[in-house]
Amino acid sequence: MSSDFYSYLPERAIAKCASLIAGHKVVIHVVRTRKTKHGDFRVQPKRPVSITINAMENPYRFLLTFLHEWAHYKVFTSYTFRKKPHGKEWKSAFQQMVAPFLEGDIFPESLLIPLKKHMQNARATFAADANLSMALRAFDPPNNKKCIFELEQGALFNAQDGRVFSKDAKRRTRFVCTCVKTKKQYLFPPFVEVSPL
Repeated sequence: MSSDFYSYLPERAIAKCASLIAGHKVVIHVVRTRKTKHGDFRVQPKRPVSITINAMENPYRFLLTFLHEWAHYKVFTSYTFRKKPHGKEWKSAFQQMVAPFLEGDIFPESLLIPLKKHMQNARATFAADANLSMALRAFDPPNNKKCIFELEQGALFNAQDGRVFSKDAKRRTRFVCTCVKTKKQYLFPPFVEVSPL
């Protein structure tokens, strides 16, 4: 385990996380920030099971990312046959992982309310939940990023992978955006953070 893992967690969550991990042969690494994901669960032949989590300054996002990945580990150890990555088994495991952390004063009230609602039907990403996304953003360090929904139509932005897009019209719950270089269109959830140009 990365020696600094616990330093990224909310202080009041450290004991619960240590108890969760105790006795399990899982390697946990805190890694530099990746553009496409916050965390990762891996099973490789002849290697210990591993979880990687991006180093992040928001301790609540870090904790929830860890619990998300730990739920993948619980599904892996509980079922003989492979299950869908974010299917009903993972949702159930994630709910079980998060439940003890909803007690006490680990999360501030402004985050606890949308988190409890989110956990009634957890999704693969927090970006798909408008209320939880906005609540989590309040604890991120200041930056120049904006959510897709905050940009004006026609605005240009850099996506997390570095490609430049133009924001187009909204289609149901997502925004159509056109890649400037290829002219291909993609759908972006409204609460994905991007860098305006």
